[in-house]
Amino acid sequence: MRKRKLLLLICLLGSWSTGISQTNEGTDFWFAFMEHLDINQNTMVAMITSKRNTTGEISIPNQGWSETFAVQANEVTVINLPRSAETLGSESKTNTGVHLTSAEPVSVYIHQFFNMRSEATVVLPAETLGKDYFVMSYQGVNIQGVEYPSEFIIVAKEDDTLINIDLSDDTSRGKTAGTSFSVRLNAGETYQVQSRLGRDDLTGTRVSGDKNFALFGGARWTEVPVSCAFRDNLLEQMYPIDAFGKQFVTVPHFGMRYDVFRVLASENNTRVEIRGTTNREYMLDAGEYIEYTSSVSSYIFGDKPLLVAQYIIGSTCSGYSVGDPSMLLLNSIEQTRDTVTLFNSAFQNISENFINVIAQTSEIDFVQFDGMTLAERGEQISSVAGNEDFSYATVRVNPGAHTIISEGCGVIATAYGYGNLESYAYSGGASFSKINANPIPEGGCLNDTITFDPGLSPLRYSFFWDLGDGTTSTEAKFDHYYASLGSYDVMVIIEDNCLNTIDTQYRDLKVTLRKAVDSDPDVLACEGEMISLGATDLNGARYEWKGPANFISEEQFPRLRNTKPNQSGTYEVIGIISGCATFPAFTDVKIIPTPEPELGPDTIICIRNRTLAYNLYPGTFARYEWSTGQIGEQITIKREGNYEVKVFDEYGCVGIDSIGIIEQCPTRIYVPNAFSPNHDGINDTFNVLGTDITSIHLQIFDRWGNLLFESKDNTPWNGRFRDQWVAPGVYVWMAVVEGFDEEAKPYSEQLSGSVTLVK
Repeated sequence: MRKRKLLLLICLLGSWSTGISQTNEGTDFWFAFMEHLDINQNTMVAMITSKRNTTGEISIPNQGWSETFAVQANEVTVINLPRSAETLGSESKTNTGVHLTSAEPVSVYIHQFFNMRSEATVVLPAETLGKDYFVMSYQGVNIQGVEYPSEFIIVAKEDDTLINIDLSDDTSRGKTAGTSFSVRLNAGETYQVQSRLGRDDLTGTRVSGDKNFALFGGARWTEVPVSCAFRDNLLEQMYPIDAFGKQFVTVPHFGMRYDVFRVLASENNTRVEIRGTTNREYMLDAGEYIEYTSSVSSYIFGDKPLLVAQYIIGSTCSGYSVGDPSMLLLNSIEQTRDTVTLFNSAFQNISENFINVIAQTSEIDFVQFDGMTLAERGEQISSVAGNEDFSYATVRVNPGAHTIISEGCGVIATAYGYGNLESYAYSGGASFSKINANPIPEGGCLNDTITFDPGLSPLRYSFFWDLGDGTTSTEAKFDHYYASLGSYDVMVIIEDNCLNTIDTQYRDLKVTLRKAVDSDPDVLACEGEMISLGATDLNGARYEWKGPANFISEEQFPRLRNTKPNQSGTYEVIGIISGCATFPAFTDVKIIPTPEPELGPDTIICIRNRTLAYNLYPGTFARYEWSTGQIGEQITIKREGNYEVKVFDEYGCVGIDSIGIIEQCPTRIYVPNAFSPNHDGINDTFNVLGTDITSIHLQIFDRWGNLLFESKDNTPWNGRFRDQWVAPGVYVWMAVVEGFDEEAKPYSEQLSGSVTLVK
């Protein structure tokens, strides 16, 4: 007990992490929603939890949509995404990438559902993302001649990300299995790939890039296993290959007759052992997988890193009254955590929620679940078939957030739930450290110290370093100085004190002289232009750029597209040759804001006197080009039309504005009150007079109401009725006049009055 209490104290002080270990908590996330069976009808939500009060923003940057949020400690905030967040179609760039940021670390889960079709996944923070993945999915279905495909989606988090895709099966746009192709994406852009037929399966597709990105896999609508007729959509975030593990524990989902499992290899000649009530062994190459069913817990071991998925099966096969297909990726027992916060969802009529907890048998009784140990809660503890060093508990829970704490070697937890023909599942209780990366530095510079840091906790791991120069160390993290140039055979032996396993890594560490790198000259560009940066070619070098607006790049010749003024500043580049960084070089970049001429809103003018005119002036600039062909800073408008000006500043940057000019005076009306039809040429007729009148319907009546005259084309009345002169006197007139108001909008007005006929 003394050891356990000490570990708990250290864990509460936060010392399990060395700063490199990654979890599903973070402050920066990228994700996307794939095409659902119910296009443009399904609901897409982000569920956000945190151990602290915090605030943040969720946005679809390339669509201009955003929303702020606040989270109370240990509570859940739910954000509904717009319909435009759903990604439709295959093999084309889309702008459906969702970006979430927060002030304090949060855990993020997404759920997509509609009408008995529901699925959810944990979202990994940006710092856990990688450059190299395998897709885990499932084949789709063909129902009544309609193909419902297997699918995956890529989400770029940085501009100018080059993605390479090696297909495992045919796609809906005609690419065939074995095809390799590339696509370049900017931040927030997405690229979805769907299989050609429902029976096709994109599992085993390899997706890699030159920058970190997010990848999600699943199916639009499918049955698991094939022939279990009740179907659902699948959605799960993929883990990068460098976070794959070699040891896994599987636990049955509550109430299911069996679960479906897939085990995928990341390297050729991988030996896989599955130990349960019976033992199986397989040999797999990179991207190959085996699928099997199991109704009991098991232990999976690979001599090389693996990706393991577990599927809830359709309710026609499950033997349970609720539930439907769902997929989750399992976390390796090498990636346990001391504290886990999970969220169980009640969306889309989920009625039963569970959490499976896995821990070492010697510690599981003391694992705390929402403030009580599993033993105090009376939960049933079962040992894992095939490896009794591990045990598990299946805990029935209410919807909401749940916190699990381990005092020892940590826990893994998965959340799932069932409803009427509904289910969801995701694994959130684990770390996502890059445990497959070689922890030995590639080298360093002469006269510089080199830092050795595997990013693993010294509380769990023991280390023995042979530094190749006669020096050894048992420290987890330390600096070392090499006295001379050369290559050094470095070895590290890492012992996992929780799993009692030993891993040995080797590297030829090179100590070299520091070199210099040059960068391209300073750059002056207009906003929106593409900028190319460049560093001199150094044999065997890789490059690291950093600059304003959080710019980073590992390309020798990075490009900045659609530039903004906030990207102005100094860009620094270093070359790294065998771990030895060059002296930095610098390029100053100045992005000139786009000139902003201002002609104002579309305008109505009235020029009754043709000696008057309307002037257009966009502001002061170095040069002007008008659509009229003029080049002065101001032009005079004498007629209506559309006018555009292109202005240039002193750097040659261009701004454009336009204006629509409508020439329309408001209607003016004058109606005389007398006329004298005596042929003297003065006031011989009567009608409605005015300007800018579009039509007049005029009627003349006598005092008894008899219609004497009618005109619809503004023909004047000459004082006659049936070719006879009417008697002098007072007559009534009525007119419907159509014209324009002060805003040049058409209007119609009915007028009436009297007119005196004089002889």
